[in-house]
Amino acid sequence: MKKSASKLLSSLTLARAGLAPAMIIIVLGATAPWLAAQSDDFNSAPPLNAYWQMYALPAYGTPTYSYPADDTGGKAFRIFAPPTGTDAYGMGNARAGAFRGDVQYTGRFSMGADLLAWNAAWKQEAGFLFYLHNPGLGTSDGYTATYSSGYRQLYISSVAGEVSTIVAELGVGAITLDPTHGYRLVASSHDGFTFVFQLFDKSQPNNPWASAIGWDTTYTGIAGYSGLFVFEQDYPSTTEGADATFDNYVAAVPAAGAMPITVTDLFPPPAGKATDIYPTVTVGIMNRDTGVTSDPTSIALCMDGVWLPNDSLGIDWSGVHKPKNAGTRDFAGATVTYPVTNLFAWGSKHTNIIAFKDDANTWRTNTWTWTTAYPHLFASNSLPIGSLSVRGFDTRMVQSYNGGTNLANSLARALQQLAIPPQISIDQKATSIVQVLDWNKVSDPPNNVAGLCAGNSNNIAVQSLAYLELTAGLHRFHINSDDRAGLYSGANLADTNALVLWENPGDTANTTFDFVVEADGLYPVRCIWEETAGGAVLHLYSVDLNDLSEVLINDPSDPAGVVKAWYPIACKSSSSVTGPYTLAATAVNTVNTADIVGSGCGPTVVGSMVTGGTFTVPISGTARFYYLDGPRKTKITKISKGASDVVITYQVQ
Repeated sequence: MKKSASKLLSSLTLARAGLAPAMIIIVLGATAPWLAAQSDDFNSAPPLNAYWQMYALPAYGTPTYSYPADDTGGKAFRIFAPPTGTDAYGMGNARAGAFRGDVQYTGRFSMGADLLAWNAAWKQEAGFLFYLHNPGLGTSDGYTATYSSGYRQLYISSVAGEVSTIVAELGVGAITLDPTHGYRLVASSHDGFTFVFQLFDKSQPNNPWASAIGWDTTYTGIAGYSGLFVFEQDYPSTTEGADATFDNYVAAVPAAGAMPITVTDLFPPPAGKATDIYPTVTVGIMNRDTGVTSDPTSIALCMDGVWLPNDSLGIDWSGVHKPKNAGTRDFAGATVTYPVTNLFAWGSKHTNIIAFKDDANTWRTNTWTWTTAYPHLFASNSLPIGSLSVRGFDTRMVQSYNGGTNLANSLARALQQLAIPPQISIDQKATSIVQVLDWNKVSDPPNNVAGLCAGNSNNIAVQSLAYLELTAGLHRFHINSDDRAGLYSGANLADTNALVLWENPGDTANTTFDFVVEADGLYPVRCIWEETAGGAVLHLYSVDLNDLSEVLINDPSDPAGVVKAWYPIACKSSSSVTGPYTLAATAVNTVNTADIVGSGCGPTVVGSMVTGGTFTVPISGTARFYYLDGPRKTKITKISKGASDVVITYQVQ
């Protein structure tokens, strides 16, 4: 359970009369143990099977247990835990659960359930309890295996006296589930201390997308219950609880030898999307009752119906690598990789088959499909090359002094400052035309951030807009930022659903990223950059894919390979006042600028702002109507008609 040392649950037992218990006892021989299995599809609910017992925090109101329709015409099981608010009773995070009290598991086990729905807006976890014993307020022990929608990853945690410790995780941002899909969660152990928590897309239920794997002996040999669990991570919270819907619960003790070698991870994800232009197909294979052999011919990979040469595969026989677990250990098995070198068409579907033979001489296969979804700029969003005539970015800087206190270090905060009207109080602002995004804090304040002249660079947010002149094919940019930055392209400069070309994964970045352009054209691009405190850096380059040399985007010296940026104001016209309006592609724009001298700067010029200008447009037809499309409010102040041209004079606010 992320960032929490909270208590787990206080008990509220609500076992209800219902169907007979779904228990199967199998006798394998005189010396074999009895094997118990549980299952519940919830189709008879309410009431639940008599063996289900609920957990709650009664001081904050009883959680809601309901039975919505599932995706197959039956019933599902929804668990909702209300928020604990200011937590007057000191009970910690909101949480609730249900477990089967008829069977306890120790050592080998396997359990699964479908995750049909979850609250993606809350920081919460949803998943399993296992080896649960001593249930009660302040006494509950065992393990949880959960998906976190807040941190977008899988966790395995041990729980002692209702205080959790992470046993294994994938890393923040590793898993983002699609709310239009259903998923299956499976937790298992073949030895009682190696725990595997796998995630499946329901459309490809035999192929695990990803897994958290951990090793822990805290409760080795101790029997406990299994069940379902929801947990709120954003504590304390007056608005956020935990909410998830499950279906098709099963739990069992597999027979000896019935847990063979298994695939733990597949990439690109089954039924998912590959966001890398050249993805690396990756397969994790972990030993259990059986294991891999060291024979290279025992593993084969097929791509779109073609079995790949064995020597094209990378096979790491040292095992499945899981660095984020309590022992920072690898797990016996093999990891197979194959780097794709073909540029697949955007949106195309591909199929892989992994075949592998274990040390019991048994061949096993997994077949899965995935779709390309790399950053791709569509031609329909571009303007013709030559349709804009002024180089540069329209850049707007805002700064919030905030009483000398740092604001949140995030792009979300920057967008709040840049909003019109702003959602955070603004103390200083400026709008400029700049040629390159090449800012570096060499003094305090930085003397080359447009409009920034007094105080320091703390709590600034900067938006830069332009049309980039791009050719069809693959492009690589290099960005260096401190603090966070993002680069976006959509149908227009204001597109709220714009494609994310790149965003900082952390507070600073110095990295390259690739994207594909459908056709030659001018493409709208929006760059957001923020600085909270400390260093203030933003550099944006294009990279030559042949020699990896770099050039600043829109370098005004126009070196070979420079990507030009065009100031984003265009003249459009129509033969009707109601439109439609289309680009006047041959219009020539001449801008007027004024020097920016901000408060506290004295005579020092810190930028140049576009104040207006003129468009010269060839006459077309007997009557035309014009409007100007740009990033700021624009007013046409005069139209002069000559023998062959119309000159439109405008002001920018």
